[in-house]
Order: sequence, then C-alpha cells, then structure tokens
Amino acid sequence: MSTSQQKTFSLRNLDEQDVSWIIEASNDLAIQQMTSHGGAQTQEAALSVINCSNGDFKSWAILGDNEPLGVISIHSVDGLSATADVGYWVAPWARRQGAAAAALRLLEKELSSSPEIACIQLKIMNANEPSLALARSLGFEEVSSGSCSCGTQGEVSARVFEKKI
Repeated sequence: MSTSQQKTFSLRNLDEQDVSWIIEASNDLAIQQMTSHGGAQTQEAALSVINCSNGDFKSWAILGDNEPLGVISIHSVDGLSATADVGYWVAPWARRQGAAAAALRLLEKELSSSPEIACIQLKIMNANEPSLALARSLGFEEVSSGSCSCGTQGEVSARVFEKKI
C-alpha cells in the first residue's frame, strides 16, 4: 500500500450516532466470541457500550479516515499498580488494515501523560492469534497466563501482556 493510500487513524468519544455500526459489527461471530461483552446486537446493548454502563471505565471509537472501524476500551484501572486493563475489537469490514495497532498506539500516547496510569495490560484469549501477534509486535511483554471472560464462550484460557508507558 503506498503512503497516499494509508488511512489516517484517530480515536473519538463514542456517542449515540455510533449505535447502528456497533450493532452491525456485533453481528460478527468473532466479536461475539472474543470480546468481554459478547457484542452489542441491540440498541440497548450498543448504548451500554457507548455510555460505559457495561462496566467499562472509558471507550472510544477507532476511526480510519473518520469512518468508524471498531472500539477500544479501558475496562478498568488498578489504582495500586497503576495498570489499565484494555480491550479492543475491530469490525469485520476493517480488519487487517492496521486499525487495532493504531488504536493501541494512540491510546498509549494518550495515557502516557496520565500520572494515574503507568502500564497497559491486555488479556487475550489463546485462540486469538492475530491479537497475540499484535501485542508482541507492539512491544507488549507476556507476563502470565490465566483466563478472561470472552462473550459467548464464557471464561477461556488467556495470556496476559503488559507494557510500561
């Protein structure tokens, strides 16, 4: 892909205009199986993602050339370790375009100025090879194994990655 064809990625706060594409993306089986909330196939569920009433601390839309491609969220922040537990998903129509990598880099840059957060943590299910490879390529260190809640699959084996910021 030439430089002139590369997307410009950004993050923006989610709002009610995002309901329809979140629902559309959430019909994807991978999103239903691999995200902590299992997708948001209804307006109510999409609004819970937007308003963080699903338990997340903060969520943003991942944009490519101002078009929504996915969501990145801080699920929680551990005040003692200053660690942000982060998750993301990319809509099926936007995969393999660099959206997840760009979103993680943008969030890392944003959080680097926050004195409350010194580390980003990713919990990635063992079966999610693309995300495992992405974490490694971005300099995240595998620190442990455990489990995570993954949508329709419930608790599954996972690897925990961390990166100091």
